Amino acid sequence: MRKDKNGLLLGLAVSAVLAAPMARADNPGDTTIGGLIFTDLTSISTTQDTATGSTDKDPNGFGLDVKRGYFIVNHTFDDVWSANLTTDFNLAKYTLSGTDTTSGDPVTVYGNAPETQLFVKNLYLQGHFDDWATLRVGAASMPWTSYVEGVYGYRFVENTMTDRSAFANTADWGVNLNGKGELVNYSASLVNGGGYKNPSRSKGMDFEGRVAFTPLDGSLIIALGGYTGKRGLDTEATPATHTASRGDLLLAWKASGLTVGLEWFSASDWNNVTTAVGKPTDDSSGTSLFASYDFPGTPYSVFGRYDDVKPTKDTDSTQEDKYYNAGFAWKSSPNITWALAYKSDKVTDNLKHGIDDNDLKTQEIGIWAQIKY
Repeated sequence: MRKDKNGLLLGLAVSAVLAAPMARADNPGDTTIGGLIFTDLTSISTTQDTATGSTDKDPNGFGLDVKRGYFIVNHTFDDVWSANLTTDFNLAKYTLSGTDTTSGDPVTVYGNAPETQLFVKNLYLQGHFDDWATLRVGAASMPWTSYVEGVYGYRFVENTMTDRSAFANTADWGVNLNGKGELVNYSASLVNGGGYKNPSRSKGMDFEGRVAFTPLDGSLIIALGGYTGKRGLDTEATPATHTASRGDLLLAWKASGLTVGLEWFSASDWNNVTTAVGKPTDDSSGTSLFASYDFPGTPYSVFGRYDDVKPTKDTDSTQEDKYYNAGFAWKSSPNITWALAYKSDKVTDNLKHGIDDNDLKTQEIGIWAQIKY
């Protein structure tokens, strides 16, 4: 009932902005083409400690990755209407989902699954009716992750916590309404729930929203967000038995080159939407602390971050993911940013599949780059 109410409210808002006067196109419009690449040249080491000893695991070794490659086309029809197409190409994806080989239930599994695929990440028609009312219909950025990425500033080194731990989508198919004023901005999306790589529909749509406050001349940032729905999994073949939900908080300070931030989330039944009736539900939570400093009058900066995620607090309370990075960045041009960084990610699970100890640790050091064109 709550989701239906959210959908009704967003639907009314969409109807209101569509009823606004439309601007007349005086020319065919303007088209711009660009792109964004995240790449790295690093040495990575992965080891797994179990009750019987320690073994090397993939990914392991020295090499080059193109983690993300975006091709971006924007077309402006007139003062109100525009369109965006953003394709997403990637060579490697770190996954955090799987199935328990004993019970058949969905569980969190940390690993690496290489892939080379091309996706449509954004494909939407936009109507900008007012600073407080911008409508997007199609595949568009989700309200939470895109906002946190903008505050964090080092997405090319690592995606933000909810994205990295697979508790949020960066984009999805549906309808988005967003707006901003001097001290407040918001974004609300009604989406299919499966993410931009899965445009299929289920029995209903999910809701994600965010509202952010930026008092003190924008130096202080306070953002609240939330998600509720079936994550695109409620079908006739596999009816949903639970509703996934997530609450989000962001507190940050950005002034005089200094950024300090805290991201926190709490989720319920995120990976248990189709769990069999009678199986236990599950809660999850995570905290991310990040900081960076831009040296005045120079292209140089330093940054660091620490994440602590507990993905299965009820069904496997011993499972914990602790991640941190630290590095030095510099801009060789307005469109190219480099970073020399070190990452460490350790997943501890003392109960999985009856094993007394099952730790997976990944360490990585090298050069990361963000290239815009």
